[in-house]
Amino acid sequence: MKFKDIVNRDIVNLENCEDEAIHIPGLIQPQGFLLSINNKSKIVNVCSENIGSFLGIDYKSILGQEIDKFFKFNILGHLNELNQGSPGQKITFSEECFGSSFAFTIHESGDNIVFEGEKSLVGPDKEAGLYNSSKKLLSYIEDTNNLKDLCNSVAIAIKDITDYDRVMIYKFDKEYNGEVYAESKENHLEPFLGLHYPHTDIPRQARELYTKNLLRIIGDVKYQPVKLYTYAESKLETLNLSLSVLRSVSPIHLQYLENMGVGATLTVSLIHKGKLWGLIACHHYSPKYLSQEVRNSVKLHGHFITSQIDVRILNEQYEVSGQVNKHVDSLVSHDLAFDRSSIKKMFQHDSIYRLSNSDGVAALIGGDFYFRGLVPERHIVERYSEVLKENSDYPHMVAISDMPRIYNQKSEDFTMFPGALFHVLDSENYIIWFRVPTVQTITWAGDPKKSIEKDKNGLSPRKSFESYVQNVKDTSKPWLIPEINAAQKFKVFLQNLVRSIITNEDKERQRILSEHLKAVNTELDNISWISTHDLQEPLRKIRMMASVLLENKEKYNVSEILVNRIGRMAKSAERMQTLVKNILQYNQTNTALEKFEEINSYNLMLEVQEEIKDNLLDHEATLHIDKKLPKIYGIPFLLRQCLLNVINNSLKFKNNKRDVVIEIFNDLEDEKSDLYSVIALKDNGIGFDKEHNEKIFKIFGRLHSVSEYEGTGIGLAFCKKIMLKHNGLIRAEGIKDVGATIRLYFPKTK
Repeated sequence: MKFKDIVNRDIVNLENCEDEAIHIPGLIQPQGFLLSINNKSKIVNVCSENIGSFLGIDYKSILGQEIDKFFKFNILGHLNELNQGSPGQKITFSEECFGSSFAFTIHESGDNIVFEGEKSLVGPDKEAGLYNSSKKLLSYIEDTNNLKDLCNSVAIAIKDITDYDRVMIYKFDKEYNGEVYAESKENHLEPFLGLHYPHTDIPRQARELYTKNLLRIIGDVKYQPVKLYTYAESKLETLNLSLSVLRSVSPIHLQYLENMGVGATLTVSLIHKGKLWGLIACHHYSPKYLSQEVRNSVKLHGHFITSQIDVRILNEQYEVSGQVNKHVDSLVSHDLAFDRSSIKKMFQHDSIYRLSNSDGVAALIGGDFYFRGLVPERHIVERYSEVLKENSDYPHMVAISDMPRIYNQKSEDFTMFPGALFHVLDSENYIIWFRVPTVQTITWAGDPKKSIEKDKNGLSPRKSFESYVQNVKDTSKPWLIPEINAAQKFKVFLQNLVRSIITNEDKERQRILSEHLKAVNTELDNISWISTHDLQEPLRKIRMMASVLLENKEKYNVSEILVNRIGRMAKSAERMQTLVKNILQYNQTNTALEKFEEINSYNLMLEVQEEIKDNLLDHEATLHIDKKLPKIYGIPFLLRQCLLNVINNSLKFKNNKRDVVIEIFNDLEDEKSDLYSVIALKDNGIGFDKEHNEKIFKIFGRLHSVSEYEGTGIGLAFCKKIMLKHNGLIRAEGIKDVGATIRLYFPKTK
């Protein structure tokens, strides 16, 4: 059988290390052995070259064989346990094997299962110490007040467990620059506490692996990596070692550790809300190996830190929350009137910017600007709002502490106030809290701009870790969650106040307008009443004089031409009198104050039919009244006028080619019949085109000339006014030369 190694020989240097495939090196560290089996066949398809030094078996003799032929313990039972677990899970166990005690770790890797074995190193005394250390975890909750104190306690405990020279709790910022947040070390070592490390020290793909495999150990930084082999027929080219304990690390990282003078490391990932929050980083300045039990204890301490992050942050923010909410409460507790003076009054209190621990606040409300504290000039505030509106997310809020850098705004306008907390009140109004810059001093472990150095051997990770102090400008203190929440709370209050003010202003405008309209309408009614009554008398005189002249035309020797003209004058005066009478009726609809009463619409129709009986006979018209007409509520005499006008229109606009038929019925098929009682009046007259459906209800609106059909054009406008007074509707529908239907809609009452 032929064999081949699966070593990844891609050339990696500092210029392409971001693309290094660190998860498939094809190499492991020498403190243990690794083999892989196909999950279905259970045949060994990968084995480390050094397995003989642990088990006395050559890798060539195990490759291509079923795994249970070589191990006497119940290895298949452990495989079943792994297969029944969740994806990404690891199983650890200890077994006697080939005369020695081994700690095993197994995990899935694609279609394969990876076995890693290391000799057990822990004794009974160490186990007791690990147990006692784990018991202390709960006491840290009572003994520490904040997250930093807790991390310090955990760092001390881990140093005691592992005996590493230095243990650090390493915390990332949003760009994955790291800070040594807590530290426990040997007295002779210089402190790293507070030092910052650039994100380039841990490449992107390494950070991704940290979120999958929570623990990584390097027993000897100067180790010689061990090759992984497979047999040629397996067709396996690479093996994903993302979850491996023994995975060989990047040579660039090993060089980085050597430059720091480190001999061995242990790293545990701190995962919070699915993201890499930080690391437990243990350094030793000579080779050092840890047992599986010790490593698991360190992982337990790491889980404990991450479980306490939210709790400790809330505790730290509790005091801030109490402080800022006092300012909010002092503002919202004022008895404020619903007018603009209330807004001005609020902006006279410093609490309006102290509620978010800001330096000043500006707002645009209803076209007016309001300011308090240290703020930019008005035109700069407007520029802020333009930039922040473009970048605000739901619910229209932006909290930013480095505005010049984030939005690439290098002008002095933005550098003077790099911190902004922006809230949109509505489409036009907004409020912005501002913060002035704070000069932040960051001490880096070496110049972050020199993460790569060039020497006679070429490019290498930086060798200098001497403290490098950087003063960062153009930033403000970051906005804390309690400060953002307090601003949000006040923003909601301000929104409600502004809406109430606008509503109150609208009501006042409506009141003034209503009073003005009332006065105008009263004046118009008086003018209309006086005008129409004053017109009646001369019109009566014109008609009377015309009548006298026509009756005595022979006496006064009136010619036929004059007789014709006097007749036309009399008719014009008669039409004018009718118009004046209709205008009076139309205007009197406004002053009808009678209470609504229940009306039997069928009986009302019978009364109308009796009233126009002679007119129906003159036109040889038939009137069909549905006995199932609905009960309605209204003012009887107004509704009688409405019905008379509609029926008289049907008689006036009859089709001379057929007898007049008018139907009055309860229209239950109308689309609005669920909300209204609908009375339909349908005729077979001349009809009209549908584009005139609305025009016929306009006052003085006519579809025909006076010479064709007499009338003033007020009748249906009068009907519409009556229906509006009854909170109802009137609709018309016509078909030319077929007829017309007028529908009256009366609101249903429960």
